[in-house]
Amino acid sequence: MAVAVAPAKRPSRPSAPRRPSDGVHEYARQVLTGQIVAGPYVRAACSRHLQDMQTGSARGLRFDPELADHALRFFDHLRLSEGEFSGLPFILTPAQVFIVGSLFGWLGPDGFRRFRLAYIEMGKGSGKTPLLSGIGLYLLLADEEEGAEVFAAAVTREQAGIMFRDAKRMAEGSPALKSRLDIFERNIVHRASGSFFRPVSSEGRSLDGKRVHGALIDEIHEHRTSIVVDKIRAGTKGRRQALICEITNSGYDRHSVCWQHHDYSIKVATGMIENDAWFGYVCALDEGDDWTDEAVWPKANPLLDVSITRKYLREQVAEAQGMPAKENIVKRLSFCIWTEGSGKWLDAAAFGECGEGTRPRPLP
Repeated sequence: MAVAVAPAKRPSRPSAPRRPSDGVHEYARQVLTGQIVAGPYVRAACSRHLQDMQTGSARGLRFDPELADHALRFFDHLRLSEGEFSGLPFILTPAQVFIVGSLFGWLGPDGFRRFRLAYIEMGKGSGKTPLLSGIGLYLLLADEEEGAEVFAAAVTREQAGIMFRDAKRMAEGSPALKSRLDIFERNIVHRASGSFFRPVSSEGRSLDGKRVHGALIDEIHEHRTSIVVDKIRAGTKGRRQALICEITNSGYDRHSVCWQHHDYSIKVATGMIENDAWFGYVCALDEGDDWTDEAVWPKANPLLDVSITRKYLREQVAEAQGMPAKENIVKRLSFCIWTEGSGKWLDAAAFGECGEGTRPRPLP
C-alpha cells in the first residue's frame, strides 16, 4: 500500500535584519496613522520626512541608512548620568530615534549633511539635554571631522555647564569613550583628531573666534537676545557639515529669537517655506485640545512614561488650577503652549466671584 508523503516545505527566506534607521521611517508612519499620539507640527515633520523619501531626490536629497545607523548605534556606548537612570544604557525612544536618525541620515545635494540647524521644542523633562549631550559627543568623536570644535552654548556659564556636565559624565561612564578621550573639568579632548568639546556662554567674549563644527544651544526661550545664536551660526561658515541643535521649552515673548525659530520651524515643516537645511521638531497641542486632558499629553511630552511621569503632570495641573499665578508657567513648560506672559497673577473669573463691592476685612 502506498504511503502518502507530505511534500517537503520550502525553506522560508530569512527576513532582512532590522536596522536602527528603520525606526526613523517607522516612527513617521506610526505618527501619521495615529498609532503614536503627536501634535500638528510633529505630524507635519513626519509627513515631510516621508514625502522627501519619495520625491527628495529631485532636489538632490538622499537618506543614507548607514550614516543614520552609525549615529544611532553610537548611543549604545553611552550611559545616562542622573537620578534613577544613572548608569543605565542610553536607549533612544522612538521620538529620539526619529530626531537623531533624521539629523545624521539625510544628505544634501553636495553630498554632505543636509540639516545644518535643528530646532527642538518639547515639554520639560523630555530628555532634551541628555540627548544633545550625546549628539555633542558623537560630533566630537565619531563624525570624522578633523579639528572639530563642539560647544555646549547658553546665555550663562552655569546653564552651558549643565549640558557639558551631562556629556562629561556620559563620557566618563563609558569605557569605549573614556579610553579615547582626555576628560577635564571644562574640556573634553579627542587628541587623535585634534578635536574638543567645551561649554561657552554670552558672558565675556567666549563666543568670539570659534570655528564651530557642532553647537548645542540650551534653553532658547531664556535668550533675551539672539547674540548666542548669531555668533555660533557665524562660526560655522568654514565647516562643510556643521550642525547646530537648539532645544527649548515654549516661551511667551513673541519678539524673541525663540519665537522666531519656533515660527520658522512650523512654516518649514508645513511647507509654507522651503529650507532643506532646517530641521524642526516642534511639540504642540492641536487647536481645541484641553491641556488638562491626559489623552493629549503625549503631544507635548513624547517621552511621557519614560523620563516624565503622569503623576508629575497631574500634580502640575492640580497646582495650576488652584494657583492662577502658576497656570501660564505650567502651560509653557509642561504642555508646549505659548502664553501671553510669563505668569498670571489672578484668574479673571475667580476675581469676578469676589463681588464688585467686596473689601478686605479690617485687622483685629
